[in-house]
Amino acid sequence: MQHLFGIPVPAGIDPAVVLPVHPTQLYETGLMLGAFVILWAWRRRARPIGWLFGLYLVLAGVERFLIEILRAKDDRFLGGFTLAQGISVLILLIVGAVAWSRRRRLQAA
Repeated sequence: MQHLFGIPVPAGIDPAVVLPVHPTQLYETGLMLGAFVILWAWRRRARPIGWLFGLYLVLAGVERFLIEILRAKDDRFLGGFTLAQGISVLILLIVGAVAWSRRRRLQAA
């Protein structure tokens, strides 16, 4: 576990013993259920086209970034971040850039 995932194994523990991990699938289910509630409540509000999808991308990106902190994975790169965290940050940057661009166009019109 230490070699593959960077999780310290206490001295005297048999390597065949399964170490406890966070139930990230339950955390993810709860967080995305919360995202669904938010999106469902805001679905009928008057907003520009694509706004609700952009909000979903933000919520999903933040959720994945946070979940990846707790997961025992061996695909860490770039200062301890996982590939999924890198993609989450990229999605957030793209959504932010699109929102900023659209807002500037709406203000200029």
